[in-house]
Amino acid sequence: MSDNSNFNFCPHCGALMQNGVCQSCGRGARRNPLSGDYYAQNPNEQPQMQQGGFGTGVSGGPGTGPIYLHAAPVKQKNHTAVIVISVVAGVVLILTLLVIAMIAIVNSAQGSTQNRRSDSYDDFYDDYYGDYDDEYDYGYYEPDESDPYYREIVDCTRTDLDYAVQWAVESVDPDNSEDECTYYTTYPILEEDGSDAFKTINEKLRQEAVVYRETYKDYEGGVSTFGYITFMDEEKISVVFKHNFYKKNVTEVRLDARTFRIDTQEELTPEEMTELDLDLAMRFQAQDKLQNEGVEYVQQLTGEELLDILKKPEQAVFFYTPVGLEAGFNYDSGWVTVTLKEQAL
Repeated sequence: MSDNSNFNFCPHCGALMQNGVCQSCGRGARRNPLSGDYYAQNPNEQPQMQQGGFGTGVSGGPGTGPIYLHAAPVKQKNHTAVIVISVVAGVVLILTLLVIAMIAIVNSAQGSTQNRRSDSYDDFYDDYYGDYDDEYDYGYYEPDESDPYYREIVDCTRTDLDYAVQWAVESVDPDNSEDECTYYTTYPILEEDGSDAFKTINEKLRQEAVVYRETYKDYEGGVSTFGYITFMDEEKISVVFKHNFYKKNVTEVRLDARTFRIDTQEELTPEEMTELDLDLAMRFQAQDKLQNEGVEYVQQLTGEELLDILKKPEQAVFFYTPVGLEAGFNYDSGWVTVTLKEQAL
């Protein structure tokens, strides 16, 4: 037998009530004081339903206990703020990208301008001043005896010898600033303890350096002569002079070289540096292919013709370098030299 005195029907929703509490809507249940953001009889604090604002979350049915939930007012997401922040972030990003793009364009333009200026500058000086800017590129290439051949004419001075080197400069500039015909030369002066022990060598070096001073006005842009010490030790010194003749549309170049014994101050001749014979001519042409990719003028000469040129003082160029003996000559298109390594002293 069962006792039904505790069951009834809910006057609110018509559902079954037990002990005065509706099993459906919870009518008749005792409400507890509410505090905090929310209160729930659900020990896991996981409401099964949540309504916005102050109110009651209800879930249940026959056989389940009621769950009461008090929720603090739900803060609506500020979509406007989110949109504004998103828009601002987007604008900042776009502006940043535009600034980066503009900087890249400006740098590119400046780089192009710089390259154009550099190319124009180099072309101007290459054509008019004979690689004027390269004349001061001392030490860029450091010759070494292990090199297969001598790459370019550069200074190779030393400070550990009994004598030292100073440099002299002579120049002539026109009074008219629009006159581009100038003269310039630089050459070495040998010194030892402040004496004139190298007077003979110094006089010959200066003579070679200023040989075109009186005739520089014969050329539209004038003449420059740069001296290079290509080799020096306690026994000998080689000095090469590069003469640049600045004509209207082209720069002509000529090499002259002087090698002196330090003890006697006598100048060495090509014959004292190497054997001038047909074997030298053959070796010259073979080395020219390796070192200069075969200069057409050199390769077209017969052995006899080439030997004859190398014997002419007005054309021949012989000087020492750390790599070896450099042998060559001047001709209409400029000058050419090759390295004879086994001839190094």
